[in-house]
Formats: sequence, C-alpha cells, structure tokens
Amino acid sequence: MFDELAADGKPVEFTFTTYTGVDNQSTAEALQAQLNAHDNVEVDVEVVDFPTGAARAGAHDFDMMVSSAITQDPDYALWTAFHSESTGNFMGVSDPQLDDALDAGRTAETIDERTQAYDVVQRRIAELDPGVWYVRSAPSVMMGEKVHGLRLYTLGSPLPEELWIEN
Repeated sequence: MFDELAADGKPVEFTFTTYTGVDNQSTAEALQAQLNAHDNVEVDVEVVDFPTGAARAGAHDFDMMVSSAITQDPDYALWTAFHSESTGNFMGVSDPQLDDALDAGRTAETIDERTQAYDVVQRRIAELDPGVWYVRSAPSVMMGEKVHGLRLYTLGSPLPEELWIEN
C-alpha cells in the first residue's frame, strides 16, 4: 500500500509528536522504526515538553500524538475524548450519531437505556476508527501464599475489603 500511495504522488510522511516521558518517547520511536523500515514511508519523531504538547493537542496542531480515554465509567472518559463539543477531543472527531449516543448514555435513566446508548458509541467509534489503539498498563499485585480474596479494579488496584489471611 505504501508503494501504491507513492506511485500516486502521496508518499506516507508524518511526524509523531510525543511527550518527554520515556514510555511515550519509546512508543513513538518504536513506531518510527517499524514504519521507516518500509520504502515510501518517512516518520519523524518530535519530542516536546508537557505544556507544549498540551497546547499542540488543544490546537489540533499535530500529525500523530498519544492521547487517552481511560475508561472506568464510560460517561466522562468517552464523552471527553470523542464528543464533537469537548475540548478534550484532540482527534477532532465530529460525528452526529456518536454525539447523540454519548449524550444519551450520559442522560439515560435506566441501565438498559445506558447499555443501548454505549453499544451505539462502541459501534460508531469502531466504524470511525479515529486512532491506533494500544494498552500500556500492566496491572499486577504480589501477595503471600496465605493471602486470599484478591480482586483488582480499574488499573490494577486491589480491593482491600475482599482480602483475607489464612491462619
């Protein structure tokens, strides 16, 4: 596909703007190395500090940039990341069906209504395909042999009220 685009006079060239953190910079450089191994692809990496990155994201002044939608409850994270009226919608997604579903999920009065709305949200995000999805979190907890009842929530925090110790 890269060769086809280049033959049409549209070689793939973009800059991955990343924050100074090791994780973000490593992600950008890994993608750069993988794509630059192909002909007709040129990926540059621009490392910026957090204030500069936040300003660039808010102004939609980037080709590619890491963003997030950490979701526990779908309302806040998904509305913020994908609603066309949200200042946190850095990707510039603008889809009336998605907006309607996000608003319906936010204001639903029953679990069934909420589930139906977020089913639509999920389908619209999959159809729009606004970004490259990856997960960086690797939650883990270490415990002794006599500790039981370990259950994790959100990004790997243990629920202390479920823990018990065997005598």
